[in-house]
Amino acid sequence: MRMMQHTVKSCRLMQISEDEALAVGGLLAKVFPKPDKGPVERAAQLKRIGQEYDGPVECGPVSHIILQEDRVVAHAVTFGRTVGANAGELTVMALAYVATDPECRGQGLGAAVTHAAFARVDQGVFPFALFQTSFKVQPFYEQIGCKLVENRVYNSLNEEDPQANPFWDDVLMRYPASEGWPIGEIDLRGRGW
Repeated sequence: MRMMQHTVKSCRLMQISEDEALAVGGLLAKVFPKPDKGPVERAAQLKRIGQEYDGPVECGPVSHIILQEDRVVAHAVTFGRTVGANAGELTVMALAYVATDPECRGQGLGAAVTHAAFARVDQGVFPFALFQTSFKVQPFYEQIGCKLVENRVYNSLNEEDPQANPFWDDVLMRYPASEGWPIGEIDLRGRGW
């Protein structure tokens, strides 16, 4: 079966318009429903990522969007995050808010938006991407070149439990699956994404 080509729009979150943020917020609320997080709250979460970022511009947060008929049908966010590793510090690309409209699944939208996000690694902006996912979605990521992260991960800045895993999903993965990933523990130095 031949997959369709999809155009992915990438925009820096510091410059995302209110309409774009609300459209993405609508998709995120649909895919990740929570009673207290509708489209407006999800749009605010997205904009906050852009507002709170204070690192180098090239590592700044980017929203990757696929539109169909002026509707956001797929999305992913990427941003730089410096973590502690055995060799010191490592700035990885955080991948978050990956979502595809359930009504549009099976069209290759998830793969297209994820490949667009991973292009920041492929272009050398970051050495690796780091993200969480579910057991159900793990095979999808493995098929596109990702690998399971087996390091213990913690957040030394968590005042309640600095040794706790800051991620909440079942699986922690990285891209690419190539050599060079640090061995030993990873200190996320902040909350999960």
